[in-house]
Amino acid sequence: MRIEQALDFLNQSYKLGRKLGLDNIKRLLNKLDSPERRLKIIHVAGTNGKGSTCAMIYNVILEAGYSAGFYSSPHLVHYNERFSYNGKLIKDSELAKSIEKVKLACDELVAEGFDHPTEFEILTAAALWFFDDIGLEYAVMEVGLGGKLDATNAVEEPIVSVITPIALDHQAYLGDTLVAIAGEKAGIIKPRVPVVSGLQLPEVMEVLRNTANKEATSFYPIDESQLEIIRCDLVENHFRYKESQYKIGLLGRHQIDNAILAIETLHILRDDNRIDLSEEEIKKGLLKTRWPGRLEKIADNPAIFIDGGHNAHGIKAVAQILTPEEKGRRLLLLGMRSDKDYKDVLDLVLPLFREVVLTEPVGDQVVSVEELQKEAALRGVIAQGDRDYKKALSLVLEKASKEDQIFVMGSFYLIGEVKVEVLGRKGGRR
Repeated sequence: MRIEQALDFLNQSYKLGRKLGLDNIKRLLNKLDSPERRLKIIHVAGTNGKGSTCAMIYNVILEAGYSAGFYSSPHLVHYNERFSYNGKLIKDSELAKSIEKVKLACDELVAEGFDHPTEFEILTAAALWFFDDIGLEYAVMEVGLGGKLDATNAVEEPIVSVITPIALDHQAYLGDTLVAIAGEKAGIIKPRVPVVSGLQLPEVMEVLRNTANKEATSFYPIDESQLEIIRCDLVENHFRYKESQYKIGLLGRHQIDNAILAIETLHILRDDNRIDLSEEEIKKGLLKTRWPGRLEKIADNPAIFIDGGHNAHGIKAVAQILTPEEKGRRLLLLGMRSDKDYKDVLDLVLPLFREVVLTEPVGDQVVSVEELQKEAALRGVIAQGDRDYKKALSLVLEKASKEDQIFVMGSFYLIGEVKVEVLGRKGGRR
């Protein structure tokens, strides 16, 4: 199978939609000889910060000299971005081979009268099969949606479960309250598998702690009282946690909390003799970590940052380091999907930017430019816009001087397209 055929198969499977549940993915993995059972898996759920936390854990494991894979979602530009191993992305030929292997198993399932696996089930199975096939020791697996019924939860014996901050998101699938959503995400907690939690609201923490108690497993929340921030801006993140100082390669105040969660997770694995690593290896791995689309700088003169924050909690994390004093040199390109809390996002971002240009992400379920303009006007901001993100990008670039900063936010679907466009123009970083 060539990569073009593999991608066509994925696209056809995508049209089947999303089906939460574990029966089909378990049957699929069984057809592939249960690759998840031969990997030491770190399983990470939550609403915000999953990818960044995973990336930091993954990079520290590599720094300590182990082989490891990292399965993430969504991708910005290419499917390959979802499959990292030993410090590199999966090759087209490797991805095609993995998809072909899974396709054969899918064909068998359908022939036996079962439903055809969904795109995400196929990708999850392909990741686990590939990581096992090349003999990796560790795999960091990011939950796609929720937890309890997510395809990654077919992994029955991870070595640790990690839960990043939980907020309202995907209510149509997970429930209308924080308690309901927390219950879904707590579904990754397994008997006798330690659980590490990031900062949570009290009602969320109670759900997680109670679930851990029910499963008779240890529960470890991070301790922010032992955090001292030394520097946090658009240049550097430097902090002290407990007895050690750390610098991380990811920007934003929220990334410090994600780093603490990664540090605690790694310390617990070390204390449980699940991994052998030094404090120096943790520090080096954190500093080396980069994660696309999370306050990522993609151009200079003017500086262009892209961030995939798409709900109020995620946007607020970035807004924490955007001081009002520098509002005069900041511009925003914003596009959002209609299943997100876009009114709350506008409340947060509009006061922080000199100019705002609105657009629409590629795909369906988008908030129209006209709707965003109407809501912006209600908040005292007259914003220009264009449905075509390329034209909107040109518009915001015309408004910016070389000393300004442009932020592109609101949707992974938008920032991925903008990144490709910017890198194709003069001044983009490759």
